[in-house]
Amino acid sequence: MLRASRAKSVRRAVLGIIGVATAVAASVLGAAPASAATINVTYPVTGTTVIKNNGSTLPLGPGSMKTTVVTRTGGGDLTGTLDLPPTRSTFTVGGIIPAKATVTIIPAGPVTGKIEQGVVTAHSDVYIQLSDIWVAGIFHTPVGNECRTETPVGMDLKSEGAFTVFNGGTVAGTYTIPDFANCTIFGPLLSSQVSGPGNTISLLLGKPTQP
Repeated sequence: MLRASRAKSVRRAVLGIIGVATAVAASVLGAAPASAATINVTYPVTGTTVIKNNGSTLPLGPGSMKTTVVTRTGGGDLTGTLDLPPTRSTFTVGGIIPAKATVTIIPAGPVTGKIEQGVVTAHSDVYIQLSDIWVAGIFHTPVGNECRTETPVGMDLKSEGAFTVFNGGTVAGTYTIPDFANCTIFGPLLSSQVSGPGNTISLLLGKPTQP
């Protein structure tokens, strides 16, 4: 009986040591991540973009971005679909002649990104399409229905200030506009007036709704 009692005491002591070691390891390495959760939200989107080449400022929205966030420890991964209505741009040709055009942003794929400790980084690929172009208010430029950047515009965006899944926030970035194609004979002219690096964009993702 004495031997059995001692054996039980030894087992309890060993188990206690193992428990302490496990607690210490958890505190040093961090607890195992909780099961991922999926959150579906739709953000109202408004914003502006500035075209450096001609100095024009385009209002964007109101539109929306349907977003799926898969949470994980310390943040989450997001994918979304950006939907913005066409907008009207006013600029000058050669810095002298006023011109107007309808600008349509066409997604070339989903918006993808991450949320890390309140900071959002995201990437979006879109085509920029031009239509209904008027020069000097009297000359309508027939560019057809497929006048757009010859390759997608890549936009890398980062949040400004705190961003939360359930409150939204502002994301901004810079991007380069490629040359335009399928614009009849006006492609080179449009490229000279619109294309180039250093363009800026700022989008406000407002308080979202859930389906």
